[in-house]
Amino acid sequence: MEYKQIEYFIETCNHRSITKAAESMFISQQALSRSIAKLEDSLNCKLFNRTVKGITLTDEGKYLYEQFNPVIMNFRNTLSKTISALESRPKTLSFCCAPGIFRCLNPELLMTFQEKHPQITLNMLEMSDKECDEYVEEDKSHFGLLAIAENRHGERLDFITVKTVPLYLFVNKDNPLSKYKKIKFEMLKNENFLFMDKKSYYRKLINGYAKRSGFKAKSVFESSDTNQLCSLANKGKGIFIGIPQLYNSALYKNTVLVPFEDETINWSIAFIFQDYDSLDISSRKFIEYVIENVN
Repeated sequence: MEYKQIEYFIETCNHRSITKAAESMFISQQALSRSIAKLEDSLNCKLFNRTVKGITLTDEGKYLYEQFNPVIMNFRNTLSKTISALESRPKTLSFCCAPGIFRCLNPELLMTFQEKHPQITLNMLEMSDKECDEYVEEDKSHFGLLAIAENRHGERLDFITVKTVPLYLFVNKDNPLSKYKKIKFEMLKNENFLFMDKKSYYRKLINGYAKRSGFKAKSVFESSDTNQLCSLANKGKGIFIGIPQLYNSALYKNTVLVPFEDETINWSIAFIFQDYDSLDISSRKFIEYVIENVN
């Protein structure tokens, strides 16, 4: 039985919900469920009754809650006082980030965070998706922010989804596909795809949608520069699947953005880390700030 397991248990009791407790602690539901299962195994008893309407405490769960809730509350109060005393010290906070992420969230977030916390200097390390994974895997104190297919993570690395953005088809106005109000992915079977390079998980994401639609996407060009891909789509050199935040109507006058009928065709932006509780106070403060203030 570990402290973290008890803390997760208490938070779940207070919320009476795995989902709400996980959100309040900025961990995935899977991670919280695993922790509770391990705690039940170590105590050799059930702590919750799980029904379609939610969860309730068993008699053993009520006893555990009564014993440990005061301990956890006292610890949190002491921790809060300690944080207040120490947070005035200067701190450099490093994290990795895929290119263009904050354009999709809120470009002012970095500045407003530093205005609110002048003692913390942010050091954003711009890396590809794969490099971000490698950076985070190096050390439990590391974390990153990138666009991911959610089923890519949750094994070696945990994640918290910040925002899910719908993907659109970027297509030249002379292409017949531009006339549709909405399209199906299978309608792209014979198109030439403009891909982000192999260091991005974008290719895996798009290939996954193509495979699900019964075809293999034909790549005619790849680049790490999304502006270049948008420009090529604007000139009719192929189609590009991207997020609307990349679209500049002044630059890409010949481009039409067409949404997909399937609303699950999207791109999630998430923080990744090994273990949220292993991150220092400043890191967690920054993550919580971004999640709370994202557009």
